[in-house]
Amino acid sequence: MQFEKRKVKVKIKSPLQNFCIVEQEIEFRKDPLIGKWSRINIHRTKRPIQKTNREIFQNLISESRKNCPFCEENLEKSVAKFVDFEEKMKFGESIIFPNLFPYGKYHAVVLFSAKKHFMKLEEFKPKLISDAIQNSLNFFKKANEKDPAFKFPSINFNFMPPSAASIFHPHLQILLDDRPTFFTQILMQKSLEYFKKNSSNYWFDLIEKERKEKERFIGETGSFCWLADFSPIKNNQVSGIVEEKVSALTSFSRKNIKDLALGLSKILSRMGKIGVESFNMCIFSGPMDEDISDYFLVNLKMLSRPSLSSTTTDIGFMELIQQESVVETLPEEVAEKLRFKKRK
Repeated sequence: MQFEKRKVKVKIKSPLQNFCIVEQEIEFRKDPLIGKWSRINIHRTKRPIQKTNREIFQNLISESRKNCPFCEENLEKSVAKFVDFEEKMKFGESIIFPNLFPYGKYHAVVLFSAKKHFMKLEEFKPKLISDAIQNSLNFFKKANEKDPAFKFPSINFNFMPPSAASIFHPHLQILLDDRPTFFTQILMQKSLEYFKKNSSNYWFDLIEKERKEKERFIGETGSFCWLADFSPIKNNQVSGIVEEKVSALTSFSRKNIKDLALGLSKILSRMGKIGVESFNMCIFSGPMDEDISDYFLVNLKMLSRPSLSSTTTDIGFMELIQQESVVETLPEEVAEKLRFKKRK
Protein backbone atom coordinates (compact mmCIF):
# COMPACT_ATOMS: atom_id res chain seq x y z
CA MET A 1 0.00 0.00 0.00
CA GLN A 2 1.46 3.31 -1.11
CA PHE A 3 0.75 6.71 0.45
CA GLU A 4 1.93 8.66 -2.57
CA LYS A 5 2.40 12.42 -2.42
CA ARG A 6 4.50 15.15 -3.97
CA LYS A 7 5.07 18.78 -3.04
CA VAL A 8 5.27 21.95 -5.08
CA LYS A 9 6.38 25.33 -3.70
CA VAL A 10 5.03 28.58 -5.11
CA LYS A 11 6.40 32.09 -4.48
CA ILE A 12 4.26 35.21 -4.87
CA LYS A 13 4.28 38.83 -3.73
CA SER A 14 1.22 38.90 -1.52
CA PRO A 15 -0.93 41.99 -0.86
CA LEU A 16 -1.80 40.34 2.48
CA GLN A 17 1.88 40.70 3.48
CA ASN A 18 2.56 44.19 2.07
CA PHE A 19 3.69 42.56 -1.19
CA CYS A 20 6.59 40.80 0.50
CA ILE A 21 7.59 37.50 -1.07
CA VAL A 22 5.75 34.61 0.54
CA GLU A 23 6.07 30.93 -0.18
CA GLN A 24 3.22 28.45 -0.15
CA GLU A 25 3.51 24.69 -0.32
CA ILE A 26 0.96 22.58 -2.18
CA GLU A 27 0.74 18.86 -1.53
CA PHE A 28 -0.61 16.53 -4.20
CA ARG A 29 -1.87 13.29 -2.64
CA LYS A 30 -3.12 10.14 -4.36
CA ASP A 31 -5.82 8.01 -2.77
CA PRO A 32 -4.22 4.59 -2.10
CA LEU A 33 -7.30 2.66 -3.22
CA ILE A 34 -9.05 4.52 -6.04
CA GLY A 35 -6.11 6.57 -7.30
CA LYS A 36 -7.87 9.95 -7.23
CA TRP A 37 -5.66 12.99 -6.59
CA SER A 38 -6.31 15.82 -4.15
CA ARG A 39 -4.51 19.14 -3.75
CA ILE A 40 -3.89 20.41 -0.23
CA ASN A 41 -2.95 24.01 0.54
CA ILE A 42 -3.49 24.90 4.20
CA HIS A 43 -2.80 28.59 3.41
CA ARG A 44 -6.16 28.78 1.60
CA THR A 45 -7.85 29.11 5.00
CA LYS A 46 -6.47 32.68 5.05
CA ARG A 47 -7.93 33.74 1.70
CA PRO A 48 -10.54 36.53 1.77
CA ILE A 49 -14.08 35.09 1.74
CA GLN A 50 -17.18 37.24 1.78
CA LYS A 51 -19.53 36.46 4.64
CA THR A 52 -22.99 37.53 5.63
CA ASN A 53 -24.21 38.64 9.04
CA ARG A 54 -24.31 35.57 11.27
CA GLU A 55 -27.52 36.82 12.87
CA ILE A 56 -29.27 36.12 9.57
CA PHE A 57 -28.71 32.40 10.00
CA GLN A 58 -29.73 32.43 13.65
CA ASN A 59 -32.96 34.07 12.54
CA LEU A 60 -33.36 31.48 9.78
CA ILE A 61 -33.14 28.69 12.33
CA SER A 62 -35.82 30.34 14.45
CA GLU A 63 -38.04 31.02 11.45
CA SER A 64 -37.62 27.50 10.06
CA ARG A 65 -39.00 26.08 13.31
CA LYS A 66 -42.40 27.72 12.78
CA ASN A 67 -43.48 25.69 9.76
CA CYS A 68 -41.08 22.76 9.86
CA PRO A 69 -42.74 19.68 8.29
CA PHE A 70 -40.55 17.37 10.39
CA CYS A 71 -41.51 18.76 13.81
CA GLU A 72 -43.99 16.65 15.75
CA GLU A 73 -46.90 19.12 15.60
CA ASN A 74 -46.74 19.16 11.77
CA LEU A 75 -45.59 15.63 11.00
CA GLU A 76 -48.96 13.97 10.41
CA LYS A 77 -50.14 16.54 7.88
CA SER A 78 -46.82 17.42 6.21
CA VAL A 79 -44.89 14.27 5.29
CA ALA A 80 -45.52 11.46 2.82
CA LYS A 81 -46.68 8.00 3.90
CA PHE A 82 -45.67 4.55 2.68
CA VAL A 83 -48.11 2.58 0.53
CA ASP A 84 -46.62 -0.92 0.82
CA PHE A 85 -45.48 -0.81 4.48
CA GLU A 86 -46.95 0.73 7.59
CA GLU A 87 -47.34 4.43 6.84
CA LYS A 88 -44.34 5.33 9.02
CA MET A 89 -41.66 3.14 10.59
CA LYS A 90 -40.57 3.91 14.14
CA PHE A 91 -37.76 2.79 16.44
CA GLY A 92 -37.18 4.75 19.64
CA GLU A 93 -37.54 8.43 18.72
CA SER A 94 -36.56 7.70 15.12
CA ILE A 95 -39.25 7.94 12.43
CA ILE A 96 -39.01 6.87 8.76
CA PHE A 97 -41.27 8.03 5.94
CA PRO A 98 -40.90 8.31 2.13
CA ASN A 99 -38.96 11.15 0.58
CA LEU A 100 -41.52 13.53 -0.91
CA PHE A 101 -39.42 13.94 -4.08
CA PRO A 102 -37.44 10.67 -4.32
CA TYR A 103 -34.58 9.80 -6.61
CA GLY A 104 -34.90 6.08 -6.07
CA LYS A 105 -37.69 3.50 -5.74
CA TYR A 106 -36.90 3.07 -2.05
CA HIS A 107 -35.77 6.52 -0.92
CA ALA A 108 -36.78 7.46 2.61
CA VAL A 109 -36.19 10.13 5.23
CA VAL A 110 -35.09 9.15 8.73
CA LEU A 111 -35.71 11.59 11.57
CA PHE A 112 -33.53 11.25 14.63
CA SER A 113 -36.41 12.78 16.58
CA ALA A 114 -39.51 14.78 15.70
CA LYS A 115 -38.98 16.66 18.98
CA LYS A 116 -35.59 18.15 18.07
CA HIS A 117 -35.81 20.78 15.34
CA PHE A 118 -32.19 21.93 15.51
CA MET A 119 -29.20 20.13 17.02
CA LYS A 120 -25.65 21.24 17.55
CA LEU A 121 -23.06 18.67 16.63
CA GLU A 122 -22.38 17.76 20.26
CA GLU A 123 -26.08 16.98 20.73
CA PHE A 124 -26.01 13.91 18.47
CA LYS A 125 -25.96 11.38 21.29
CA PRO A 126 -25.25 7.67 20.64
CA LYS A 127 -28.82 6.54 21.45
CA LEU A 128 -30.38 8.90 18.89
CA ILE A 129 -27.90 7.75 16.24
CA SER A 130 -28.18 4.02 16.99
CA ASP A 131 -31.99 4.11 16.92
CA ALA A 132 -31.94 5.90 13.54
CA ILE A 133 -29.51 3.32 12.15
CA GLN A 134 -31.51 0.37 13.49
CA ASN A 135 -34.68 1.84 12.03
CA SER A 136 -32.88 2.22 8.68
CA LEU A 137 -31.76 -1.42 8.70
CA ASN A 138 -35.33 -2.53 9.46
CA PHE A 139 -36.50 -0.53 6.43
CA PHE A 140 -33.84 -2.07 4.16
CA LYS A 141 -34.78 -5.59 5.21
CA LYS A 142 -38.50 -4.97 4.75
CA ALA A 143 -38.03 -3.42 1.29
CA ASN A 144 -35.67 -6.23 0.23
CA GLU A 145 -38.18 -8.88 1.31
CA LYS A 146 -40.74 -7.23 -0.93
CA ASP A 147 -38.30 -6.58 -3.79
CA PRO A 148 -35.22 -8.89 -3.64
CA ALA A 149 -33.59 -7.27 -6.69
CA PHE A 150 -33.13 -4.13 -4.58
CA LYS A 151 -30.20 -5.11 -2.40
CA PHE A 152 -27.76 -2.18 -2.22
CA PRO A 153 -28.41 -0.01 0.86
CA SER A 154 -26.84 3.33 1.72
CA ILE A 155 -27.25 5.76 4.62
CA ASN A 156 -26.58 9.42 3.86
CA PHE A 157 -26.61 12.69 5.79
CA ASN A 158 -26.66 16.32 4.67
CA PHE A 159 -26.48 18.62 7.70
CA MET A 160 -27.45 22.30 7.31
CA PRO A 161 -27.84 24.32 4.07
CA PRO A 162 -24.14 24.45 3.02
CA SER A 163 -24.28 20.63 2.72
CA ALA A 164 -27.41 20.84 0.49
CA ALA A 165 -29.88 20.14 3.32
CA SER A 166 -33.15 21.84 2.36
CA ILE A 167 -34.63 21.43 5.86
CA PHE A 168 -32.87 22.42 9.08
CA HIS A 169 -34.44 19.59 11.11
CA PRO A 170 -31.71 16.87 11.23
CA HIS A 171 -32.51 13.83 9.13
CA LEU A 172 -30.82 11.00 7.28
CA GLN A 173 -31.64 10.02 3.73
CA ILE A 174 -31.55 6.30 3.03
CA LEU A 175 -31.77 4.44 -0.26
CA LEU A 176 -32.11 0.84 -1.32
CA ASP A 177 -31.21 0.42 -4.99
CA ASP A 178 -30.98 -2.42 -7.48
CA ARG A 179 -27.42 -1.36 -8.30
CA PRO A 180 -24.66 0.23 -6.25
CA THR A 181 -24.06 3.96 -6.48
CA PHE A 182 -21.18 4.96 -8.76
CA PHE A 183 -18.74 5.52 -5.89
CA THR A 184 -19.80 2.35 -4.04
CA GLN A 185 -19.14 0.41 -7.26
CA ILE A 186 -15.67 1.94 -7.49
CA LEU A 187 -14.91 1.06 -3.86
CA MET A 188 -16.00 -2.55 -4.36
CA GLN A 189 -14.19 -2.91 -7.69
CA LYS A 190 -10.91 -1.42 -6.43
CA SER A 191 -11.13 -3.48 -3.23
CA LEU A 192 -11.50 -6.65 -5.30
CA GLU A 193 -8.55 -5.68 -7.50
CA TYR A 194 -6.43 -5.10 -4.39
CA PHE A 195 -7.49 -8.49 -2.99
CA LYS A 196 -6.58 -10.31 -6.20
CA LYS A 197 -3.20 -8.57 -6.36
CA ASN A 198 -2.22 -8.84 -2.67
CA SER A 199 -4.30 -11.76 -1.34
CA SER A 200 -5.44 -9.55 1.53
CA ASN A 201 -8.26 -7.18 2.44
CA TYR A 202 -7.46 -3.53 1.68
CA TRP A 203 -9.53 -2.24 4.59
CA PHE A 204 -7.84 -4.41 7.21
CA ASP A 205 -4.45 -3.52 5.70
CA LEU A 206 -5.32 0.19 5.79
CA ILE A 207 -6.32 0.03 9.45
CA GLU A 208 -3.14 -1.88 10.36
CA LYS A 209 -0.91 0.56 8.46
CA GLU A 210 -2.59 3.68 9.87
CA ARG A 211 -2.58 2.26 13.40
CA LYS A 212 1.14 1.59 13.09
CA GLU A 213 2.01 4.98 11.57
CA LYS A 214 -0.33 6.83 14.02
CA GLU A 215 -0.30 10.10 12.02
CA ARG A 216 -3.88 9.83 10.79
CA PHE A 217 -5.25 7.31 13.30
CA ILE A 218 -8.06 8.87 15.34
CA GLY A 219 -9.26 6.01 17.53
CA GLU A 220 -11.54 3.03 17.97
CA THR A 221 -15.03 2.49 19.31
CA GLY A 222 -15.31 -1.27 19.76
CA SER A 223 -15.68 -2.81 16.31
CA PHE A 224 -15.18 0.51 14.48
CA CYS A 225 -11.92 2.22 13.56
CA TRP A 226 -11.68 5.94 12.74
CA LEU A 227 -9.09 7.57 10.46
CA ALA A 228 -8.41 10.91 8.80
CA ASP A 229 -8.22 10.17 5.06
CA PHE A 230 -4.75 10.49 3.51
CA SER A 231 -6.11 12.01 0.28
CA PRO A 232 -9.37 13.77 1.21
CA ILE A 233 -11.95 15.21 -1.15
CA LYS A 234 -13.01 17.91 1.34
CA ASN A 235 -11.89 19.48 4.60
CA ASN A 236 -11.81 17.50 7.87
CA GLN A 237 -12.53 14.22 6.09
CA VAL A 238 -12.86 11.15 8.29
CA SER A 239 -13.41 7.48 7.47
CA GLY A 240 -15.04 4.95 9.77
CA ILE A 241 -14.44 1.26 9.02
CA VAL A 242 -15.98 -1.78 10.64
CA GLU A 243 -13.08 -3.90 11.87
CA GLU A 244 -14.92 -7.19 11.42
CA LYS A 245 -15.75 -9.26 8.34
CA VAL A 246 -19.02 -7.46 7.61
CA SER A 247 -19.67 -6.29 4.05
CA ALA A 248 -23.39 -5.40 4.22
CA LEU A 249 -25.10 -2.93 6.52
CA THR A 250 -27.95 -5.35 7.12
CA SER A 251 -25.48 -7.89 8.58
CA PHE A 252 -24.65 -5.54 11.47
CA SER A 253 -25.04 -6.88 14.98
CA ARG A 254 -26.46 -4.68 17.73
CA LYS A 255 -22.86 -4.22 18.91
CA ASN A 256 -21.79 -3.00 15.46
CA ILE A 257 -24.63 -0.47 15.50
CA LYS A 258 -23.77 0.78 18.99
CA ASP A 259 -20.05 1.01 18.18
CA LEU A 260 -20.81 2.97 15.01
CA ALA A 261 -23.19 5.30 16.85
CA LEU A 262 -20.69 5.94 19.62
CA GLY A 263 -17.96 6.74 17.10
CA LEU A 264 -20.16 9.09 15.10
CA SER A 265 -21.22 10.87 18.28
CA LYS A 266 -17.59 11.34 19.32
CA ILE A 267 -16.46 12.54 15.88
CA LEU A 268 -19.37 14.98 15.55
CA SER A 269 -18.76 16.40 19.02
CA ARG A 270 -15.09 16.97 18.25
CA MET A 271 -15.90 18.48 14.86
CA GLY A 272 -18.22 20.91 16.59
CA LYS A 273 -15.41 21.93 18.93
CA ILE A 274 -13.10 22.81 16.02
CA GLY A 275 -15.76 24.96 14.42
CA VAL A 276 -17.49 22.65 11.93
CA GLU A 277 -21.12 23.67 11.38
CA SER A 278 -22.15 21.70 8.30
CA PHE A 279 -21.16 18.30 6.94
CA ASN A 280 -21.98 15.41 4.60
CA MET A 281 -21.77 11.72 5.41
CA CYS A 282 -22.27 8.52 3.41
CA ILE A 283 -22.16 4.92 4.63
CA PHE A 284 -21.16 2.45 1.92
CA SER A 285 -22.43 -1.13 1.90
CA GLY A 286 -22.01 -4.23 -0.20
CA PRO A 287 -25.03 -6.24 -1.43
CA MET A 288 -27.44 -7.70 1.11
CA ASP A 289 -27.53 -11.14 -0.51
CA GLU A 290 -23.79 -11.76 -0.84
CA ASP A 291 -20.86 -11.86 1.59
CA ILE A 292 -17.93 -10.03 -0.01
CA SER A 293 -16.10 -9.41 3.27
CA ASP A 294 -12.98 -11.16 1.95
CA TYR A 295 -12.24 -7.92 0.12
CA PHE A 296 -14.81 -5.27 1.14
CA LEU A 297 -16.02 -3.94 4.51
CA VAL A 298 -18.80 -1.52 5.43
CA ASN A 299 -17.25 1.93 5.69
CA LEU A 300 -18.24 5.57 5.80
CA LYS A 301 -16.89 8.97 4.89
CA MET A 302 -17.72 12.22 6.68
CA LEU A 303 -16.46 15.67 5.70
CA SER A 304 -17.10 19.28 6.60
CA ARG A 305 -18.71 21.96 4.43
CA PRO A 306 -18.55 25.79 4.58
CA SER A 307 -19.67 27.74 7.64
CA LEU A 308 -23.23 29.00 7.85
CA SER A 309 -22.13 32.60 7.34
CA SER A 310 -20.05 31.96 4.21
CA THR A 311 -21.46 33.11 0.87
CA THR A 312 -18.85 31.11 -1.06
CA THR A 313 -19.33 27.47 -2.03
CA ASP A 314 -16.42 25.06 -1.54
CA ILE A 315 -16.94 23.39 -4.92
CA GLY A 316 -15.64 25.04 -8.08
CA PHE A 317 -14.27 24.12 -11.50
CA MET A 318 -11.47 21.93 -10.13
CA GLU A 319 -13.81 19.67 -8.15
CA LEU A 320 -16.89 19.71 -10.35
CA ILE A 321 -15.40 19.56 -13.85
CA GLN A 322 -11.71 18.68 -13.51
CA GLN A 323 -12.60 16.07 -10.84
CA GLU A 324 -9.66 16.87 -8.53
CA SER A 325 -10.25 17.93 -4.97
CA VAL A 326 -8.93 21.13 -3.40
CA VAL A 327 -8.53 20.87 0.38
CA GLU A 328 -7.46 23.29 3.10
CA THR A 329 -6.96 20.93 6.05
CA LEU A 330 -3.99 18.62 6.53
CA PRO A 331 -5.19 15.09 7.43
CA GLU A 332 -2.51 14.62 10.07
CA GLU A 333 -3.68 17.79 11.84
CA VAL A 334 -7.32 16.74 11.51
CA ALA A 335 -6.51 13.45 13.23
CA GLU A 336 -4.70 15.25 16.03
CA LYS A 337 -7.71 17.51 16.65
CA LEU A 338 -10.30 14.70 16.55
CA ARG A 339 -8.33 11.91 18.22
CA PHE A 340 -9.88 10.01 21.13
CA LYS A 341 -8.76 7.21 23.38
CA LYS A 342 -9.78 3.61 22.89
CA ARG A 343 -13.02 2.76 24.61
CA LYS A 344 -12.52 0.62 27.70
